[in-house]
Amino acid sequence: MTTYVVLLRAIGPITHKIMSMAQWREAVSAAGFINPETYVATGNMIVESELGIADVSGRMNEIVIGLGLGPGNTAVVRTARQMQRLLAANPLPDAAVANPQALAVYFFAKARPDFGWIGDYAGPETIHVEGTHLIVDYITPVSSSRLPVIIEKKSGTVTARNWNTVRGLAEKAAARVG
Repeated sequence: MTTYVVLLRAIGPITHKIMSMAQWREAVSAAGFINPETYVATGNMIVESELGIADVSGRMNEIVIGLGLGPGNTAVVRTARQMQRLLAANPLPDAAVANPQALAVYFFAKARPDFGWIGDYAGPETIHVEGTHLIVDYITPVSSSRLPVIIEKKSGTVTARNWNTVRGLAEKAAARVG
């Protein structure tokens, strides 16, 4: 049995009217996943399954579409161990302490996102590549940065979580692994 963290893309007040976190948990449980637990109301779930990561991703996307959301609400899946490694790497430790809500971790749907553009980017943000993830320290509010649009355009379908959420998910998932 593997513990997974599922991150839904583009979840917010509009999507909550279509699919609540309770409906998502119920549908995931009915599909045979073990102990689905949502974390905050932004499309995060910890769940256990005997399926491999690709099958979990596929099933989660089918469930979300079945509940009325569109293909833009892609499920991005990581194992508990991947989340623990990401948290342990902590490549921008000062930002993680000083302003964790402005430290974003980008999770890509593709196994190998294209990061070739990063060397040419001249914005004020600090960007770090950690495996297949981007970690960005936003100097200004995320809402005033052009970087999120660039990331998705250049590297592919993505969802982001702030450092506090990543830490919470990694710790909750780790507690299930033992």
